[in-house]
Amino acid sequence: MKVADAIKQMSKLPLQRIVDSFTKDFPKPDENQARDIILRNVEELTDPERISTVLRFDGPFSEQIRQTCMLEAFVNRPDWSASEQDIVEGLHQLEQAVLAAAGDEDSLQYEDSQHVEVLRDVLMVALEDDHITVSELNLLRALRDSLGLSEAVLRIVLAQLDHFPQPGNVLHTPSDCRDVLNKLQRGGIVFHCNKADGSPYMIPDEIQASVMEALGLELGLHAWELLLETLTVVQLKLVLAKKNLPTSGTKPELKSRVISSGMRPSRVLGILSTQELHKLCSSLPGVPVSGTKAERTQRIIGYFANLITKEVSDEASPGERLYKYLPELARRDRENLLANQIITKDSDIERGFETATRFLFESRLGATLMEMAGSEHPDGCIRFGGRRKTRGDVLMWDNKSTEDTYSFPPSHLRQFKRYIRDARDPVACFLVIVAKPDDSAMDRVWQLAAQCDSTNIAVIAAEDLGWVAEEWWSRNPDGRFNLEVFNMTGILSRPLLEQRMRLFL
Repeated sequence: MKVADAIKQMSKLPLQRIVDSFTKDFPKPDENQARDIILRNVEELTDPERISTVLRFDGPFSEQIRQTCMLEAFVNRPDWSASEQDIVEGLHQLEQAVLAAAGDEDSLQYEDSQHVEVLRDVLMVALEDDHITVSELNLLRALRDSLGLSEAVLRIVLAQLDHFPQPGNVLHTPSDCRDVLNKLQRGGIVFHCNKADGSPYMIPDEIQASVMEALGLELGLHAWELLLETLTVVQLKLVLAKKNLPTSGTKPELKSRVISSGMRPSRVLGILSTQELHKLCSSLPGVPVSGTKAERTQRIIGYFANLITKEVSDEASPGERLYKYLPELARRDRENLLANQIITKDSDIERGFETATRFLFESRLGATLMEMAGSEHPDGCIRFGGRRKTRGDVLMWDNKSTEDTYSFPPSHLRQFKRYIRDARDPVACFLVIVAKPDDSAMDRVWQLAAQCDSTNIAVIAAEDLGWVAEEWWSRNPDGRFNLEVFNMTGILSRPLLEQRMRLFL
């Protein structure tokens, strides 16, 4: 979620915290003023140097660990968004996994024992005053890297020294977590969308890359798993062998072992040959295959780092799974759709877009879809509820996915006119669902509306349609949506939709 979308779901107090994170020059604003201030200063708010400074924590080491682990809990969420309970649970899972490994006498058996002892001795000295500064921590991590050890090993050693996540190996409490969440809000890193369903905390899209860099992470857990899925069993075994780790087991077991080893993605890819990296690059849509081994490695990591990942329940129906990726289907985003296994080939995109939209109208807006005879018809049709004063009785829609903005070509005008003319029932509104409408589409909108004088013609971005569905779902999941929200001629922008939802809902 972008900053502009997040602040619409925040009340005065969390908005004020974000404003205070980058300026003290304004008097206490009301909600609308705070949103305006944030929007006018997005570039300053999301500046990587500002974020790096905020996250350069120079306090008690246990608090550094708490902040780092909490941010990692966000990184490991597919959409970087979670309730307070989710974040607390995610933090505890990270901490408990380290403590469990520290209690397992075999957890470091495949590491170089002399290197581990060097790291342990240096950590013992550093912890004598219970205070590790940023410069000391940077030196420790440089030492860790030079010894060929991972962050996971450093944390296990800390726990064996009775100092993870804090002295006495005591887990952080929910109150501790709340303190860090408040601190990260005041730093303009975490946004509290307290008006949204579930009142989630989230890190906006524009800030995520800077947070990853500050944490020294190359990929989040989900993206890391997707990258490893592209490797063969032979390659995974080669990687594990280089780390002196067991190479037996199924592919999921091998992937899990690589992740648990703490190896960075760049280290894993560095083990592969130039030819293997060339082949991997060629399998990823849009990734150039030329260049040095290092360049190919960075391109592969960049590809997976930029993937959009979303939380989808294991119990989700095929329609709901597709619905989660509605904007990506609309703009034919092959990279994200293929990587997240939403499609297997390009021809799946249009069909998936149609299925996702039907799910939206049926399961999110509570509408009953009408059966349409023959094969020459739009992608969906719904009857307006109640008695209507206009001559039209139904809303029709058609999906048009495009990689670029939608300009409403003449062929579509003729196609839609035919659908409206041949409809069994009078059509009140014909809705065209696209990736992003171009302003030039208005010419054809008015032209079609003039030729179908009793029908409104509207164009809407799939992302905005999804926003309407989620807004309605959070307000009244058991009610029937009023289709009059869409019943107008023109391009249905987000501000216009907000206005019409206030009017008709």
